[in-house]
Amino acid sequence: MDSKAFAEKAVEVCEDRKADDVLAFDVRKTSILTDYYVICSGNSDAHIRAIMSHLDKTFKELGIVIRNIEGIPISHWIVMDYYDVLIHIFHSETRKHYQIEQLLESSQLIYGNSHEPAD
Repeated sequence: MDSKAFAEKAVEVCEDRKADDVLAFDVRKTSILTDYYVICSGNSDAHIRAIMSHLDKTFKELGIVIRNIEGIPISHWIVMDYYDVLIHIFHSETRKHYQIEQLLESSQLIYGNSHEPAD
C-alpha cells in the first residue's frame, strides 16, 4: 500500500469510529519526517482509545506494523507513527489548544474541510 492509500485508509478507519473533524494533509514537500498527517479528535479518553485501537487492529490485519505510539488516551494526544503517515488523535479541547493544523498550508489539505483559525 502506498503512503497516500494508507492515509486514505487511516481517514476511513477514523471515520468508522466516529472521530470528529478528520483531516488529512500531504506534507511530502515540507516534511522530512513523513508524507502525510492524519488529524482527528475524540470526545473522551474512551473515544480516543477506541479510535487508536481500531487503527492498530485494522493495520495489523493488513500486515502493517506501527513504528511507534506516543502518548496515552489520558494525555489527550496520541501520535501513531506509521513511517510515511503520522496519525494524531486529540481530545477535542486539546486540539483546540495546540491547533497543529494551523501550521500546515491549506493547499496541503487532501481530506476534510478547509481549516480556519480557531477563535
